[in-house]
Amino acid sequence: MMKKNKKQVYRFSPKFPRKFSTNFSQGFSLVELMVAMVVGLIIISGVFALHSTTRKTQQANEAQMDMVADARFAIEMIAYDLRHAGMWGGTNKDGLIECKSTDTACAATVTGDTPPTTVAGDCATGTAPVWAYDLTLPVFATDGTVGNPYAGSCIPAAESYLAGTDVLEMRYADANLPQALNAGQLYVRSNFINGRVFVGATAPQLNANDTSLTTNNHTLNAFAYYISSFTDGTVDDNDGIPSLRRVALVNGPALQNQLLVSGVSDLQVQFGEDLNNDLVVDLYVNPNDVTDWTQVYAAKIWLVMRSNRQFRGVNTAKAFRIAGAPEVTLGGQDGFRFFMVSSVVNLRNLKQL
Repeated sequence: MMKKNKKQVYRFSPKFPRKFSTNFSQGFSLVELMVAMVVGLIIISGVFALHSTTRKTQQANEAQMDMVADARFAIEMIAYDLRHAGMWGGTNKDGLIECKSTDTACAATVTGDTPPTTVAGDCATGTAPVWAYDLTLPVFATDGTVGNPYAGSCIPAAESYLAGTDVLEMRYADANLPQALNAGQLYVRSNFINGRVFVGATAPQLNANDTSLTTNNHTLNAFAYYISSFTDGTVDDNDGIPSLRRVALVNGPALQNQLLVSGVSDLQVQFGEDLNNDLVVDLYVNPNDVTDWTQVYAAKIWLVMRSNRQFRGVNTAKAFRIAGAPEVTLGGQDGFRFFMVSSVVNLRNLKQL
């Protein structure tokens, strides 16, 4: 009779640990490494492409925001001067102000004041009245189709006036009273009855109400806004970035060309004219179509901003309708970005009731 084999049980002792085979190798093969590298490159290139696109979008948005901020600053500066145009301190009636350039030459009053005579670098030439204190035209403009009206005087060739853009002028007495009168500065001393233009630190004596609390001295302001074809450099060697500039009456008395805002490529203006003497604007017209400047009671301004650099790989073309002219497309593929802002300003001081 055969005996059954007993089931053998193998026990492992710490003294005799199990031995494992070391015949297989650990790690990646060359093919696996190549595939991993290719996948990694694809992912990294996608990340860089996304970063580049995002950066371009960010730069475009930054350029747009800069243009908007500059446009708001420029339009508000012009609008501020327009709103104050035609106010001569205590009155808005230029006929009550003596010694303006369209009057006969003035003599000094008993105080020994100095009546105005000439202004260095004035816009007027020849026998024309001195531009800086011609109070009969508190607001005036020259249409861009006419060209630079002051090419031979205060906006010379060195300023590189940009053809086709308007030149906008305004004059007024500053509402902020000076703390002291300065030599060489043009002022208007006035009240609601009469007034007088003078130069320097000695104020004249008015014919009426000179000692009244309503009589004050005001700094005379005169500006002419225009567009230049460059910002920095000279007319022969410049950056090619258009800019908003102005001719300003400063101490001297003299006229000074001032750079205001870079990137402004166009200035256009239309005026609201009262055609039937009811003190209500009937029609907006271009400067060369104004029939009576004393009947102009509003101004509509357009400013076109341009980025300082071109955007490669981007179509920046955009259509604009400026000052009633036919629609024009600015920008394009690999071009500059453009932005337009406009505003309407009521010229209340010009209504001489």
